[in-house]
Order: sequence, then structure tokens, then C-alpha cells
Amino acid sequence: MTKKEWYKDRILWKANQFKSVLETRSKGEERDNFLDKLHKEYMDSDDEILFLFSENNKTSWTAITTDKVISYHNNSVYQLKLDSIEKLIEIKKDGISDNNLKHDANFLLIGYEKLPIWTPNAKTLFALMNVLRMFPLKKNL
Repeated sequence: MTKKEWYKDRILWKANQFKSVLETRSKGEERDNFLDKLHKEYMDSDDEILFLFSENNKTSWTAITTDKVISYHNNSVYQLKLDSIEKLIEIKKDGISDNNLKHDANFLLIGYEKLPIWTPNAKTLFALMNVLRMFPLKKNL
């Protein structure tokens, strides 16, 4: 089993606990065209997109692949390899009270760089945070 196959297996296993939340958001031909663009611009040929969240107008989106997290918002792309997350994940609170985080938060800050990762809603944010907290995974012996 390759590293990417093993990561895919672990991500899908963990995401299964949040199945109703972590579903690919877009459908049909528009989705296929968008996925082709992601593959060409941001991914290696052997990467696979496991989850894709986006707004209808594609002004914000996040993809989880077998190798990295890619997020686009505010006209910028943020990418981080899964192994570079180092279990460092925070919720971006900017102006959100602690009492409202579970309803209003939609950005994670990941890795040492604290890269902002967009999510469509707080429910997805917490599910994604639980999946990404696995990384880096220990080597499969």
C-alpha cells in the first residue's frame, strides 16, 4: 500500500464518522470541470481529491486530497501538505464569541504557518478539524 493509499484509507475512515457533514458539495459536469482545473493547477498526477467544499459561485472552496489541503478564498490560494499540519489546528475566532463558535466559525488555521482554511459552515469546520488532527500519521509498519 502506498502512502497516498494509506492516507486515503485513514481519511475516509475518520470522515465516515461525520458522513452527513463531509459530503462533496458540487455535482455534475460543473464539478468535473472544476476538479480537472484543480488537478492541473494544484495537484500531482497521483493525488486524488477526497473532499471538495465550495460556494456556488466558487469564490471560496477547499479541497482535501491524498497529499494536502488546498483552500481558496479572498482571491488567494493556501496549500499545506498533510504531513506539515503537525496536529496544529485552531479555529479562527476573529470577532466570534466563544459561545457562538459552534454556529458561526468557518475558518481553520493549520500548521506552523497558521494557514487559513475555509469551510462552508461551522458543522463542516468541526468535522474537518477532527479529520485533519490525525496528521501527520505515524508510519504504517
